Amino acid sequence: MSSLARYLKLKEKNVSGYDLNQSKITNQLNDLEIKIIHREQIDLIEKIYLNVEDTIIIYTPAIQSDNILYKYFIENNFKIIKRSDLLQLITHDKFTIAVSGTHGKTTVTSLLTNIFSHSDIEFTSFSGGIMKNFNSNLHVQGDKIFIVEADEYDKSFLKLNPDILCINNIDEDHLDVYDDYNDLKYSFEKFIKQIKRGGSLIFNENLNFKGKTFGIKKESNYKLHNIVFKNLKSIFDVEYENIFLQNIELNMVGFHNCLNALAAIAISLEFNIPKEIIKKGLKEFKGIERRFSVELTDPVIYIDDYAHHPSEINSVYKTLSDLFPKKKKFAIFQPHLYSRTRDFMDDFANSLSNFDKVALLDIYPAREESIPGISSEKLLEKIEVFDKSLTDEDGIINIINQNDNEVVVTMGAGDIGNLVNKIKKEIAVEI
Repeated sequence: MSSLARYLKLKEKNVSGYDLNQSKITNQLNDLEIKIIHREQIDLIEKIYLNVEDTIIIYTPAIQSDNILYKYFIENNFKIIKRSDLLQLITHDKFTIAVSGTHGKTTVTSLLTNIFSHSDIEFTSFSGGIMKNFNSNLHVQGDKIFIVEADEYDKSFLKLNPDILCINNIDEDHLDVYDDYNDLKYSFEKFIKQIKRGGSLIFNENLNFKGKTFGIKKESNYKLHNIVFKNLKSIFDVEYENIFLQNIELNMVGFHNCLNALAAIAISLEFNIPKEIIKKGLKEFKGIERRFSVELTDPVIYIDDYAHHPSEINSVYKTLSDLFPKKKKFAIFQPHLYSRTRDFMDDFANSLSNFDKVALLDIYPAREESIPGISSEKLLEKIEVFDKSLTDEDGIINIINQNDNEVVVTMGAGDIGNLVNKIKKEIAVEI
């Protein structure tokens, strides 16, 4: 949502907004003269936005139906559209690259953005995370092509008609919207049918569609070879149509991130972007906030990640194990959504049981009401780790100060990211 707010501001629209919590992102928007309020009070809204004829209200599913502001706009007959409708309006007559999948959308989008930024392509990119190269989740270099994340939640991606569609993966999730994995996959199949005539589909080799594949299998169109992790970097080769891109450097680690990079490379090659520009774009990529973001390497290794699904936690743990096989690993996790915690309770427990030490924050509810019997305490009971605890913001600092940590990782899609700087300072000062 914030990238769209930035974009509309660049288009010289008056933009304001509401968010429950103050954060780095809302502070940045305020700096851009996009006023963000944090209380459900009509009198906090500037008068210019109370003109029904001139104002459009854009909302996400995070806004509950009993929100005072939302109800006010409905009762007073404002034009109200969802975020996905706005994205459709912006992109409907433009060449659109849509990046979809349960995991890795933001990373692929951001990597692709950085590659394109080294070319003369006129494009705009909306990313779901803050790209460190641009200190923003929006990059504008023209408006002939749009790179967007296609979100499967609430079937929002079905509003888009892409020219190029990338499907990174499909993993069971959002079971408050979908019946099961097959229902989720069916929505992806419907999305594929919305590709514009003459468009193309690029997808992970483990999926079964018609198009070009990427992965490690011999029969894939785009293949990874010779992956090496060194000094918190990945180095690998890519093969396509019997041609090699060799010694590609990426300032991210983990096999999953190499696959994310491969997806971005595949899309770039579809645009005939020269190999040297692709390699430069990847080598100079500085990363994304909260995507295996290395916050400290001394005196303790501290990683922050957006992981909020068991598969993502598994990827984080696998990467940590590859990088630091002999070091003890401490996970601080904030579950995201009561429904997701309920649906994947055992899977979360299994994923977190790999760590040497675990601390859980309360569930971040986002758009949901609490569900009886579903809690972090219930999840903690199932985690098979001796050193485990429930904690809060102050408790995290106390645990970190116990001086027995070697690798610390914070994970979650809620507001745990707001604690990163505080944790960094505490580690740097106290340990």
